[in-house]
Order: sequence, then C-alpha cells, then structure tokens
Amino acid sequence: MYLDLFDELRLNKNLIKITNFEVAAYWAELQSILKQVVKKGTADERGFFTLDRDFMTRETTLSLAKQLKCDETLVSMGVAMKDPENPNRLAISVETMVEIITNEDTKKLKKTKAVKQDEKAAKVAGIKATMKKAILETDPELRAAYERWVDGMVDAQNCKFTKAVVQLFEKTVTEYTQDKATRLKVIEIATVNSYRDATWAIDRVRSSGTFRMPQTTKLPEQKICTGVSNEIKF
Repeated sequence: MYLDLFDELRLNKNLIKITNFEVAAYWAELQSILKQVVKKGTADERGFFTLDRDFMTRETTLSLAKQLKCDETLVSMGVAMKDPENPNRLAISVETMVEIITNEDTKKLKKTKAVKQDEKAAKVAGIKATMKKAILETDPELRAAYERWVDGMVDAQNCKFTKAVVQLFEKTVTEYTQDKATRLKVIEIATVNSYRDATWAIDRVRSSGTFRMPQTTKLPEQKICTGVSNEIKF
C-alpha cells in the first residue's frame, strides 16, 4: 500500500532535486498529517482535509506565504488539490508523487520545462527576425535602432505583433523628420516606453523642446527708399 511508503518518502532527495528543500519539507509534513487523517477517517469524500497553518509553521518553519507557494508547486505537479472555497483544505495524491520521484529519470520534469523554454525562445526569435525584415531603413545606425525597438516590442507585446505595425512606425518617423538625430531620439523613446505608435514618441520629442524641427526664418519685408521726406530730421 502506498501509505506504507511514507517513511521512505520523507525529504526524498529526488523531490528536492525536482523542486527545492522547502517544498520537500512541506510535502513530508503533509504526508505525516495525511497518515493521521487516514487513521482517524477525518477526510471528506473527496479526500480533502483541513490544514493547520500555524502547526505547519511550527513543524517546518515555513511562513504562510511560503506554504502557499509550496501549494502552488504541488498543484502544478498534479500531486495536490486545493478547495476553492477554503485555501486551508487540501487533498494530496501520494500515488502520483511516488510515480514522479521514483522515476529513474528524475530530471524528466526539468528537461520538459527546459525544452518548452527553448521552444518559446526559438519562436520569439523567429518572430523578431520576421518583423525586422519589414524594416526599409538602410542607414546602419537607424536600422539598428529600429531593430532594438522591434526586440522590445515583441517582448513587451508577448509576440502579438505584425509587419504592418513595423512599417507604419517607420513611415511615421520618416515623415516626421529627415534629421537623423531626431529620428534616433524618437525611436529611442518609443523603445524605452514600448510605444507601438510612433506619434506618442514624437509628441514626447516635441514637448521636450530638445529636438525641434528647424523653422524657416522670415525676414522683414525690405522697402526701397524712393526719396527723403522733408519732415524727417536727423
């Protein structure tokens, strides 16, 4: 019977490797509590029992916040459930935990997570590369600035990004000014603030007064002197 394995599973080193020491200590104490619950028959029909959080703190030195984090880890592993109406009522599956920590490949879970992370990183990199192909700018410095903006936007927008957004952004900056320094400033502001719309960055540049567009100086109209008035005295 699985309950007979309690002593062997306490602070199991494989569980520590898969999670961490705090989760392993928390789980070990949950097992001890469940063993008493089973003997007394105090669990409900769904297997839920009430956890004394103060008792858990005394036995494991884990604060309430850390206990709740341990709960999240165990739930994500599929070895625990929490009553949605009472966070102090839990049900745990010793059988499922046994299957996990007695698996010869104890790194299986970590490998799965690593593969998923690698797949996500590759997907993001592919999206960034595709978005950068939409940039028309040929100046190396400006193009690099646009690419940094793309990187920031893809990360900030959680990959919800299109070529049309890139093209509109570049077009808006180009139509605003031909001055390279001003363009770089607009792109920098947009990158730092994760602006999809270049007009927001342009408004910031305009309001700062630092990079204003040069305006044509209008000279006063010059009139040709056609004579000297007798009323004027020098």
